[in-house]
Amino acid sequence: MSRGDVLRQLRGVLASMRGGHAAARALAVSDSRALVRSLFLSSLAASGVGPELTRPRTEAELVDLTRCSRPDRLRAWLAVGAEVGELRERRGRWGPSGSRARAIVAGDQLLTAHYRSMVEYQSGPYAHLLSLLRSGDAEGRTDLAEHADTIAEVSLAAAPFIEPFLRAAVAATARRPVRALDVGCGTGVYTRVLLDCDPTVTVEGIDLAADVVAHTRERIRASGYAARATISVGDVRTWVPDSGRRFDIVALCNNLYYFAPDERVELFRRLRTLLTDGGEVVAVSLTRPGSIASAHLHLMLCCQDTHAALPERGEIERTLTQAGFEIVESRNLVPTEPFVGVRARMASR
Repeated sequence: MSRGDVLRQLRGVLASMRGGHAAARALAVSDSRALVRSLFLSSLAASGVGPELTRPRTEAELVDLTRCSRPDRLRAWLAVGAEVGELRERRGRWGPSGSRARAIVAGDQLLTAHYRSMVEYQSGPYAHLLSLLRSGDAEGRTDLAEHADTIAEVSLAAAPFIEPFLRAAVAATARRPVRALDVGCGTGVYTRVLLDCDPTVTVEGIDLAADVVAHTRERIRASGYAARATISVGDVRTWVPDSGRRFDIVALCNNLYYFAPDERVELFRRLRTLLTDGGEVVAVSLTRPGSIASAHLHLMLCCQDTHAALPERGEIERTLTQAGFEIVESRNLVPTEPFVGVRARMASR
């Protein structure tokens, strides 16, 4: 580059800085680069191309594997991956380079769901904010129903923090065998945690999404727990267990926010009818305010065609108390997030 070229570029930089908010413009450039990386990774996860890159592929192979009729578009997409450092070409073959792309290609379920969720539903409330602000309840988004599988997979990020809290609740239960109800069981991750706690534990899991329930049944069967677990479609507000049986533990993990705030006292009263004497509700949830993640999730929930909302800090404990429970334990489970675990016991009848 000649001295004249350098001077011209410097003059361009100075003109840009004088033309507006220099610091903000510099930050915008950084934001744009991060956005392009996220968009590329989202497309890698959502398109299904990732698994095809478990071994290096030529462009021609990728054209065939993706049934591509516009190789120029594929070539442009590969170039974006190379520029953000997530793909690289060696001797005419393409493969993952960045750690995130390598994890997606290797089949990391949580990371794949995380990036897939960005294009499936996370950007929607921001892209359509004005119409959502002006629309009524019935015109909200339907992400909770349309993307139930992805949402269930993304929620697994909290599993390492919830698992010890659930284990402690089972250990503190005096009854043996322990009967547990997993409300909104989703992928069944917490059903399996409960089953792992003690060989005497039996679990019933219920969820509103029929397709999620079908997948979870298969996972439970594959894990060898079919004899101690029953997974079914059900709404806990109306669901009636067989033979009127009751449970020693009722768990609500990452799903209390799907119930409207004005329904939660009645929800917990309903759970009282499903508990044995001295039984416990175990509720874990992100709360607000307190972090970017909680603010973002609360917006996502508020934009749905339901009345979903994150509970406010302290709301879970207050609501349980109003419903006739005694708080056994309440503590923060994630160091960097307002994510709480609450155990509440029903007094003996």
